[in-house]
Amino acid sequence: MTDDLTDADAKAICAALGVNTKTITDTFGRTLTVIDEAGMRTLAAHSKNPARGAALVDQIMAAARDAHGR
Repeated sequence: MTDDLTDADAKAICAALGVNTKTITDTFGRTLTVIDEAGMRTLAAHSKNPARGAALVDQIMAAARDAHGR
């Protein structure tokens, strides 16, 4: 048995929680699944440790905003 989460698994979890996903292709031709901030916060709220999940989302969003000058 493996603990690897497949793209289909992730999309199924998102769908069950009402989190919208979007599939994009990056500049290198890779297919990626994108979840917006609201979706990330929904996933964090349903995690094993919601406070830690929320803190991680805060860190990710702050880093993204810093990287893009927002």
